[in-house]
Amino acid sequence: MEFTRVEFETAERTPDEVRKVIKTAKLHESELTDITQVLRFAEQNVHNLNLKLMLLDDNLLQEIEAGNQLIFKGDVDENAVLCTQSRTYDIKEAETSNSLHLVPDLLFAASTDDGRPPRSIVHKDILNTFFTYYEVKPCKPRLLKLQKLLEETSYRGLELEYEVDKTKLLTYEGIFDVIQASRAELDEELVRLQALKIGEHYRLLDFDYEFRILSYMLDLIEENSWPLNKISREVTLDSLKDLVPACILEAMFGFYTMESVEEGGTQYYQYKEDKVCRFLARVLLKSAGKFNLVEFMQAWRDSVPEGMITHKSMLAGIAITDESSQPPVIWGFSASDLPEDLNQRFKILFQAKPKWTLSEISPYIELYATEKLNVNALLTKYARASAQDGVRVFSAKHMK
Repeated sequence: MEFTRVEFETAERTPDEVRKVIKTAKLHESELTDITQVLRFAEQNVHNLNLKLMLLDDNLLQEIEAGNQLIFKGDVDENAVLCTQSRTYDIKEAETSNSLHLVPDLLFAASTDDGRPPRSIVHKDILNTFFTYYEVKPCKPRLLKLQKLLEETSYRGLELEYEVDKTKLLTYEGIFDVIQASRAELDEELVRLQALKIGEHYRLLDFDYEFRILSYMLDLIEENSWPLNKISREVTLDSLKDLVPACILEAMFGFYTMESVEEGGTQYYQYKEDKVCRFLARVLLKSAGKFNLVEFMQAWRDSVPEGMITHKSMLAGIAITDESSQPPVIWGFSASDLPEDLNQRFKILFQAKPKWTLSEISPYIELYATEKLNVNALLTKYARASAQDGVRVFSAKHMK
């Protein structure tokens, strides 16, 4: 096996000096290739000091080899993340067991045997020495602050636009710059939040304004005697065009309906029952504190279009029920209103209700679950499990 020789030096070396070193090291020149590389520490400059090492997984390596962009993101009070077009990675600094030297164009053994016996000397500069590197691991996008940012400029109707702080309006790129997520993940979240583009800016609809538009739309079912699976998009848009801006009306129709049947070349739609019923439940829950559960369920059934069926499972993540009280009660409790910090979130959850079943508490914490840490694992870490009337329930880990 042929070996190359690498030395650390600051001054030029001659072939004779190298041979002396080889002899001192008790090596035989016949075991070495013909080129000796002498490493020397280059003068440090700003460019060298800015170099960092990062350990890449196969996906990130493929992104770089394909010429795709990797973006570091994070405010001064946030831990940085690295984003590709479709994934987000957590970044952590780790120490190396040995110092690592960065040497551009360093020759390996096969490249240092030129077949010419006279020994030649090649000097190489060490650009930097590293004692740490960055580890990257796939993580969930950090999207919790997106809703709060967009809520600051919620659309409440043309007549109230003068109250909106125009400096807080956000374009897509403005959102992308401040949210720690890839473009694909951000796009998915904007759809989930029902953000819509008004002009050049992304906005959320104010809750009361959204209710007003949805009410207009649902009223047309009775006015036109439409079956629930034969909603006309054209008639809906034409009937309300003088009441609602076109971009908002079209977006709302897209949010709440889906294609159903096609007859005579006309595509009909139907309202998403779960989505409509859930929103109307939020309207009722918003109007007061605790409700008598039986009275609420009746009022809720009466508020939805005829033919739609309400069910308590639709209330997951937006309301709490207490069936042990006399009479049983319900009150609004939205997951989106809870703090981002998971410890604080659990604290508020157990203050609101001392004991939760798995199905009750899951909607409030599932966004923190990962492939390695599912909802059950989170509850094992942050809560205490017990049995109540044969049902497994979760309570605060450290109860007084």
